[in-house]
Amino acid sequence: MKFGIMASHQYPHADDLGKHLNELFGTVELAVELGYDSVWTINHFQSNLATPQPISMMASLIPRSGDMTLGTGILLLPLFHPVHVAEEFATLDHLSGGRVVLGVGAGYRENEFAAFGVDPETRFRRFDESIRLIRSLWTGEIVNHDGEFYPLSDASIGIRPLTPGGPPIWVGAGGKKAVRRAARLGDAWYAPGNSPSRRYLPEHLGVYNDALVEFGKDPASVERPIGVELYCAPSTDEAVETALPHARVEYSTYAEYPALRWQRDRFDDLVRNTLLLGSPEFLIERISALRDMGFNHIIFRPGWLGMPTEKVQDSLRLFAAEVFPAFR
Repeated sequence: MKFGIMASHQYPHADDLGKHLNELFGTVELAVELGYDSVWTINHFQSNLATPQPISMMASLIPRSGDMTLGTGILLLPLFHPVHVAEEFATLDHLSGGRVVLGVGAGYRENEFAAFGVDPETRFRRFDESIRLIRSLWTGEIVNHDGEFYPLSDASIGIRPLTPGGPPIWVGAGGKKAVRRAARLGDAWYAPGNSPSRRYLPEHLGVYNDALVEFGKDPASVERPIGVELYCAPSTDEAVETALPHARVEYSTYAEYPALRWQRDRFDDLVRNTLLLGSPEFLIERISALRDMGFNHIIFRPGWLGMPTEKVQDSLRLFAAEVFPAFR
C-alpha cells in the first residue's frame, strides 16, 4: 500500500501566499523524511481561493520531494492545448528523473470554461482527443492528426520524455461513463473517495473492472489510487475536534460553485461516510476496507483552510508511525 499527500495549495486571497507556500514546502520535506510515496498538485483558474498553478508547483516541488512520485491531482485537460501539456510533462519527466504522473480530468466549473472560451459541452471530446494526441507526441515520432479540435501536420515534440512512452496518465472520473473513459484512455482511474453514498465505490469499481477487460487490459496490473480526506490524532474525538471545523470551512468554500452545492447540503453525510478523521486504529480499519476493495495508493489532503501547519504535520507524523506499519 502506498500513501501520498495532496499539496493543497489553496488559500484565502487576503493571506500571505509566500508564508503559506514556505509552510507547504516544509510539510512536503517532512513527508519525504517520514516515507510518504507521492505528492500531488491542484489546478483551478479564476478560483475563489488563491491557487498557484500545478505545473509551476510541480517544478518547485521536484528538489524538495526526494524520491516521491509527483503528479497533478488533477490537470483540467480541456483547458490546455495537448502540445503544451506534452511538452511540459516531458520536461518535468526529465527534471524529476522520471517521477511524474499526469493526472487529468475534464473539469466542472462553468467560469473556467467561459474564461478560456471552451464550450463545456465539448469537454469530453476534447479530453479524449487530447490524451490520444499527447501519447502520440510522446513517442517522438512525426504526428499527423486530423482532429476535431487539435489538428496537427508533420508535428513532433520538442523534447522527448525520459520515461519511454511518456509518464503514466491517471484519469480522474466520477460518473459511470467517465469511469469507463478512464479505463479506455488511462493507466489508472484516480477514484474520488468523497461520495456521500456508500454504494458509490463498489458500484463504480465494478464498472471500471468490467471496462478494463472490455478494452483488453488486465485489472490486476493497474495501479488503484483513491483520493480521500484524512486526519490522524491520538483519539477519534481529538481528530474530529481538530479537523472538522477546518474541513467544514473548506467544503463550504467549494460549495460556492453550483456543481458542488451538494457538498454543503450533505456535509453530515460526507463526515459520516467519507471524511477519515480518527485515531490510528480507526484509520487502519477504514483503510483496510479500501484495500480490500482493491485500492493500493491512498492519496489524502492532510489539512484544510485555516489549519495550523503544526497540526497538519502532527497528523502526518502519527499516521506514518502508527498506520504505515499495518500496510507495509
